[in-house]
Amino acid sequence: MRRQGNRFALVPISLALIVLLSGCWNRNELNELSIVLGIGIDKMDDHQYEVSFQVVDPNQMSRTRSSDRTPTSVLSVRAESISEALRKTAGMSSRKLYISHLQILYLDEATAKQGINEPMDWLLRDYEIRPVFDLVIVRDHTAKDALSFVTSTELLPAMDMHKALKLSYKSWAPTVYSRAKDFLESLSKDGIEPVITGLQLGSQIDKAKTMDNVNKSTQHANYYFSGIGVFQEDHLVGWMNESESRAYNYLTNHVVTSVNKIDCPDSNFQYTLEIIDANANLQPRVVNDKPVLEVRIKIVSNIQEMGCNNIDLKKEDDLLKLQKLAADQYVVTLNHGIQKAQSLGADIFGFGEAFHRAYPAKWHEWKGDWDRRFQEMDVTVSVNLEIQRNGKIISPFGMKQNKQE
Repeated sequence: MRRQGNRFALVPISLALIVLLSGCWNRNELNELSIVLGIGIDKMDDHQYEVSFQVVDPNQMSRTRSSDRTPTSVLSVRAESISEALRKTAGMSSRKLYISHLQILYLDEATAKQGINEPMDWLLRDYEIRPVFDLVIVRDHTAKDALSFVTSTELLPAMDMHKALKLSYKSWAPTVYSRAKDFLESLSKDGIEPVITGLQLGSQIDKAKTMDNVNKSTQHANYYFSGIGVFQEDHLVGWMNESESRAYNYLTNHVVTSVNKIDCPDSNFQYTLEIIDANANLQPRVVNDKPVLEVRIKIVSNIQEMGCNNIDLKKEDDLLKLQKLAADQYVVTLNHGIQKAQSLGADIFGFGEAFHRAYPAKWHEWKGDWDRRFQEMDVTVSVNLEIQRNGKIISPFGMKQNKQE
């Protein structure tokens, strides 16, 4: 009887637990969703945004898909905000747009110059969206053009550009990899301004929007990442070219690996260095109540190509000569990058952050007009470059002495 009584006592407890287990009340079925991988924002003349969504076509992702259709479609809506544009697409698609898998956000230059806080507010505020998507500024074209670009390597254009950007950042120093959370962190810090990489499209953009762009071995147009967009707060104020962008990555310790061509001594030829490690150390000082900075950079490299026919790599003096030439060229490149940022009045290198750590009391006094102080600041750059390896051969390939070795 006692055991039976215990069973009856469990009944109300079980009923109470069933009420609490409500299940997935806000579930979304996959066959009711359209996955958005890319969003493009273009500023219009009527003070509205044209918001474009790159949506995956589920029918074209199967193995039996038809090759005459692209695997994605682009929906475009004009609205005053992204959230309003997203709501408006309800009348254009039978499926709800799902933003949680967003990979890349494209901005046109007009939007970037006006300020990106407003269009990004909803993307960073919505609880379903992770702030790890890439940020790209489309140069000389619209963000909608970038979303409509048909790529050859990956079926999904946004995924192709996302992977290409990461690969370029890891292997090519002039490219930066800026994500939404990185941009947000730079805005919230004192003494550093954010940057966003630039994207350029080919000249035959109309043909690049069709399957003709990938039906032949030679494409009508290719995209490529070029230059760094420099920001003050959330406003684009200028661009850094390839050489100046290289300086940014070295000064901020963002170089993973890269290559660089150096002029040979006493000849018109060049040799190429593979950079395998680079580390910048900032030494802030206060002189006569003014900020002064010394930058020391250590670079470790290998010779990847040798075009200098007057250099014998078996001789230590010649090897030291190559190291000095490379170090001197890096000093020039880094100084040009610093001068460009100073001309724009944007401390993208985090020099102010270094002074904030070293001299917190002084920084409290300076931060109100740091842009001016950054423009006037004296910066000294020194580079210690080491060549570790020469490769399997010593002399340039094809030279007579090469055959004797």
